[in-house]
Amino acid sequence: MNQDTKKEKMMTRQAFYISLLISLTLGFLIGTVYTSFKLADSKQPGMGHMPPAMVGNMPKGMPAPEKEAGGDQSPDLATMADPHIRELQTFVKENPDNVKAWVELGNAFFDIDRFGDAINAYEKSLSIQPDNPHVLTDLGVMYRRNNEPEKALTAFNKAITVQSDFETAWFNKGIVYMHDLNDLPKAIEAWEQLVKVNPTARTSGGKLVSEMVENLKTQGR
Repeated sequence: MNQDTKKEKMMTRQAFYISLLISLTLGFLIGTVYTSFKLADSKQPGMGHMPPAMVGNMPKGMPAPEKEAGGDQSPDLATMADPHIRELQTFVKENPDNVKAWVELGNAFFDIDRFGDAINAYEKSLSIQPDNPHVLTDLGVMYRRNNEPEKALTAFNKAITVQSDFETAWFNKGIVYMHDLNDLPKAIEAWEQLVKVNPTARTSGGKLVSEMVENLKTQGR
């Protein structure tokens, strides 16, 4: 291989990493800023990753469990994600200390319901930057979907320890207590804390969390 060809390949590789870094930074910032101002109820393609939190319409005042994986997942989504995932896997292999890349990889796995892989990527990112409430909350959601509710609670509690007014973590904590651990008092306690943080917090169905809590208390009497 002549010298010019080597230089050309090196420049192509550098260009790839630069473009990937720009993409990672933009995606990370968009997701972080957006989730700071909205309680998300789903993954929003094109808006950066948003941790799912709020539930849908709640019959008879009861919160519905978070939608389980695979229900309406497009079969093409995983195929479309594969090249991006492969690029990210190559990138983190050569740049293992890049926290944004690990988060983006976790988000990519999150979006195609590969729970174990998402958990691994998020934990890698948290080993570098442990105090990110967004990542901790996403990690908790993945643990819940992986049928590990206790680990989900640990992640949500860490997010709340880092940022006591992190609404998404408070709501998801209540979801785990109610739907996975069948502990209604603990669920109500979590949602009451959410209401203290934000009295106007609503579910994705538009119902005030405070009203939901009161309905649950009434039904429990």
